[in-house]
Amino acid sequence: MSFRPFLDDPAPDFAAVERIIRGQEPPRRVHLVELLMDAEIMRVLSEDYGGRRWIPLKEGNEALYYPQLVDLYHHLGYDSVNVMPPWIGHPDPPERYGDDTAPLSRGRRRWIEERHGLIAHRADLERFPWTTIRADYRPIEFAARALPPGMKLTLMGTVFQHVVFTLLGTERFLYMVYDDADLVGEVFERWGQIVYDMYAALVDMDEIGAIWHADDVGFNTSTLVSPDLLRRHLLPWLRRYADLAHAHGKTFWLHCCGNVYDTGLIEDLIDDVGVDAFHSFEDAILPVAEFRSRYGHRIAALGGVDMGALARWDRAELCVYMRDILHRCMVGGRYLFGSGNTIANYVPVANYLAMLEEARRWRA
Repeated sequence: MSFRPFLDDPAPDFAAVERIIRGQEPPRRVHLVELLMDAEIMRVLSEDYGGRRWIPLKEGNEALYYPQLVDLYHHLGYDSVNVMPPWIGHPDPPERYGDDTAPLSRGRRRWIEERHGLIAHRADLERFPWTTIRADYRPIEFAARALPPGMKLTLMGTVFQHVVFTLLGTERFLYMVYDDADLVGEVFERWGQIVYDMYAALVDMDEIGAIWHADDVGFNTSTLVSPDLLRRHLLPWLRRYADLAHAHGKTFWLHCCGNVYDTGLIEDLIDDVGVDAFHSFEDAILPVAEFRSRYGHRIAALGGVDMGALARWDRAELCVYMRDILHRCMVGGRYLFGSGNTIANYVPVANYLAMLEEARRWRA
């Protein structure tokens, strides 16, 4: 019988996910988790496998889009769906565009402008509309109303990425760290507070299961900037977000691309920040099974199927690889299964379906 990705009678159980993440019980089945899926992937899954017409997200149709998002994740077998509220009143950042060469192409792919951002000097800082930018809570409200019993939302925001890539621009930021360190610090403080206020306004909702903060800080051999700079400007905010989640009885998850191991930053994230679950794994940095071996008694691991494998390997090779991940990571608990990053539109749908199938086939 061919694999049917859409479940007729899904049974989400986020309460079990919380116990697994906290190390309170071993998993009785594989629980799936994903930071994000690209719209092109979700359309194919919904229309070709779920028999549902996919409604693209655009201004004015949020009340239709977010319930279908919940429905898709629900019937694929997830216990939660991650939602990032958009910002109202935020100036548009400079961007670049190029051809999208993915199999499920969107035509043009958007890239951030690396040379400069929205703030170049103190006058820009003072003119920036800090006091009028606010989070749009409607996506959370629309998604929350559509949640079936047992399923939750996770709540996402970014600080380091937003400051470096959008507000200052990567190239300018790297100069400003030395030329105007005070200005860099002020931008981190102001944006960090805006994100905190968004989390604080929503975290006590029953429908919110966790804060899943996302901040990429590096690449495969190191962090983008010195660990001390991250400890000065980013980690204090992460600690406040974690404390906020914990104060409301929720867990704090962190998506963080880059090598945070060689500099010891992972120790800060576990011991100082209080991250409950870590996401973003690349085999060239540290395979998820090795992460579990080193740190699994202190922190949960999320995902871990390497994007290179997921995007390029054939099904047979990929399935052997994923079975090994499950065999090594499910024992002992504190593990949810999924991709090492996101289900991007260059991931073959067949390989994503193979991941779902392996998850459902696993037995303790």
